[in-house]
Amino acid sequence: MREEKRMLGNYEVVNSIYIGDKEVVFGVDKSDKYPFLVSYCDCHNPLGVPWATESVGCDDYLEAMELFIQRVQSQIEQTKSELSKFTFDNTVFTKEHCIPDKRSSSIVGKVVVINAEPIRYEYQHPAFQLVLAEGGNGATGGRGNAVFGTCLATGEKSRWERYDVLGEIKPECMPAWAKEALAKIKAQQKENKQKNREER
Repeated sequence: MREEKRMLGNYEVVNSIYIGDKEVVFGVDKSDKYPFLVSYCDCHNPLGVPWATESVGCDDYLEAMELFIQRVQSQIEQTKSELSKFTFDNTVFTKEHCIPDKRSSSIVGKVVVINAEPIRYEYQHPAFQLVLAEGGNGATGGRGNAVFGTCLATGEKSRWERYDVLGEIKPECMPAWAKEALAKIKAQQKENKQKNREER
């Protein structure tokens, strides 16, 4: 059974490296005036589908490959810079750091640990594991998997899957940076609630 070719327009993707927040893609279309394509590709759009950006067509293979490598290197540097902000211990959390997860119980309002194994290598870091669960069918112990929450280290709101939740972090395993971040998030939530009441 043949694997289906991955395409970007008429270009067949022959090389790709996903590093940091973007994938760098190298495509070939021998029938085009510019047979080699180098592009970024990500899913950060309302539809959540792969979207090519900053595409460059080229008729010189080595020039295109050089651009491909430059973009990969740029993504590596950007990701290193992003991770350098987290100066705390980078040992990942495991089940041993958690109160075991009972899928039928609610985790709303709790700090949970996201399993690092399914995360891409560059993001297997505790900064991306501790999440304040705030809602979703998966968070309430319902039938769904969606867990919406806020990443403690980055403050970004996102969606995780309940099957990726290892459990609630044990109080004695919660690091100082996470306690500080949680206090800031809760203070911000309280302030937002107060503003909403005043606007009514």
